[in-house]
Amino acid sequence: MKTLRTKLGSVIVTGVAVLGAGCAQTGDEGTMQESEAPALSSVNGLSSVNGLSSVNGLSSVNGLSSVNGLSSVNGLSSVNGLMTTDAGRTTVSYIVRCALPAGRSITKVVNGVNYSFAGQIGLAPEWETSACGTDCQQNVSACILAHVNTSGQHVSLWLDGDNPALGWGRSTNYPYQEGSFFGNIFVNPPQAFYCNGKDFDIGLVPGRLGAGSGAIYKNPYAAGSTYCKDYCAAQGGDGYRSCGSWSHVITVWRDFDPNVDYKVCNRYSGKCMKVVGDSMDNSARISQNTYDSSKASMRWRISQISPGQYKFMNVNSGKAMDMGGNTTNNGEQMNQYTWKASPNQMWSFTPTGDGYYKFSPGQTPGASVDDPAWSTAEGTILQQYTWNNGANQQWSIIPVVN
Repeated sequence: MKTLRTKLGSVIVTGVAVLGAGCAQTGDEGTMQESEAPALSSVNGLSSVNGLSSVNGLSSVNGLSSVNGLSSVNGLSSVNGLMTTDAGRTTVSYIVRCALPAGRSITKVVNGVNYSFAGQIGLAPEWETSACGTDCQQNVSACILAHVNTSGQHVSLWLDGDNPALGWGRSTNYPYQEGSFFGNIFVNPPQAFYCNGKDFDIGLVPGRLGAGSGAIYKNPYAAGSTYCKDYCAAQGGDGYRSCGSWSHVITVWRDFDPNVDYKVCNRYSGKCMKVVGDSMDNSARISQNTYDSSKASMRWRISQISPGQYKFMNVNSGKAMDMGGNTTNNGEQMNQYTWKASPNQMWSFTPTGDGYYKFSPGQTPGASVDDPAWSTAEGTILQQYTWNNGANQQWSIIPVVN
């Protein structure tokens, strides 16, 4: 599949010429119909649904009307509501980004100051000059909800859905299905929903699903299974065509964020990985210790090297998490070492299904990092050992928020 990616308004096109929203796209490989339009990479970072009220949502009390076009005076007011505060204008920027395609924008004048908002995704281009009906409202609502990040952290995401501006498709750079978003935040009271994707507890990032986001949306299926797969109509291995009566759903895919610090903690002992003595040296061992947020030696940056393979770099030393000796022997101890892309520095995860992982070195996929002898002692050096599903071999990987 040809790839179209957008990020913060920039467009990178591979093998296809973009003629405009809603048009067929012609490239070196022939014509791409609208239904074949690929998914998009977008960036969330909305610290909340700024300007939204739990009572009124995006109703006209906020200076926004779905009856009129955004570019008109009555569609988006310049004298009251969202346009009059920084937080409100942030919300407007996401509304326009979701609704209008790249190359389109609207400008509003507030107290003599021009504010311009650029389109990016193009889920509801009709709203620029005319009314936003039910389909438009659901499309824009799902998009805004998919971009909410209560931590304010900007994180790259992969979106797909039924709207031709998104289309269906996957990217190996975003391997984990976080969840799906749907609803209508233009009605009173607003209807803001999500359900958990199959990987919602993998690749956690601040402010997103699985990390205690605290956002305004809720899971309508929380009384039973919380997974989308049990309530929504799947589109192959991509996302979901509908969830219950909601026919416009956006599914989000993510990965670990390489710009976020993570802590790696043992399920049994509750202690977290640390470079012994805060050392900067090659071959310094890695132990388990009570987590101390002031210790950079307990923080790790995670980057995908290839699908399913990651490197962990210690924030304090800048060296890679390493299973010493590059052997498959039980009892081999962990250390840190200058990054050299060898198998003993490549790590993979197998979820246990309840928020923990088998955490395996590349040269020993049948093993996991192991807390020796089920120790709860401070400073125990960690090792690899054949996987036996014990709690002392299960690890959480959680973004650090302080």
